[in-house]
Amino acid sequence: MAAINHATMTDPDAKISSATDYSNLLQTHHSDTFAFSEQEDLALKLYDQLRELELQRSLIKSHNETHAPNVSALSDDAVQEQLIKAEREALEAKAKYELRNRITQNVLVMDPVLKAVHGGEHTGYAEKRILPLITERDVVSMVHGSLNSRLTTITDALSEAEKGNIEANKINRELAQTLLALAEDLKAQSTEDIGDPNLRNRVKAVEKDVKDSRRKMKILKGVLAGMIVGSGMNWAEDEVLRELVMDDEEDG
Repeated sequence: MAAINHATMTDPDAKISSATDYSNLLQTHHSDTFAFSEQEDLALKLYDQLRELELQRSLIKSHNETHAPNVSALSDDAVQEQLIKAEREALEAKAKYELRNRITQNVLVMDPVLKAVHGGEHTGYAEKRILPLITERDVVSMVHGSLNSRLTTITDALSEAEKGNIEANKINRELAQTLLALAEDLKAQSTEDIGDPNLRNRVKAVEKDVKDSRRKMKILKGVLAGMIVGSGMNWAEDEVLRELVMDDEEDG
């Protein structure tokens, strides 16, 4: 982590409203206003071109070192095998190049960073220019680490909640099956299963009243539906009338 005693990066009047408010910390004024000179911009472009040429050279070198068989004498399966082998070798060559390039880039980047942070009075102009950028990068990295830690915690909590929800759904299904089984058992019981004669007679009387009421209701609904249909009204367009007629048809 870069030391910040060489440059003051924070605004003394800036205040964080809460522990989760990173708006002030994420202000990268130096990075936003930083600009390369023409020579620096040209050097970076040439460096990118050099990297691209080195990658192409690595691929060509890998291709030349590979013995190319006469594919005309090979079967389709053998040709496919050779293609897979060539692709694998190309990927290996690219991976080696990228690893070597990453190491080289880290060395090139680390040297000016160390000079900017620890150079003191002997720090050159170029290193002094990047010191504020390093400080802003370090602050943003700390914020990123904090947010990533919170995200991990929230993700773990979400996973636990999902597991609990799955268990709760499983219990609900089991309870629903138990309830359905009890309902089926209740349906299987008839009035004759009641041991008390008085209670059995009362239940029979209630069941008879319910049947009579249902029969009367069905008759009334049939008459009402017939009157609606026979009246010539456009009952199909009226939701209430349509339900009366259709309910009667479904009951029938």
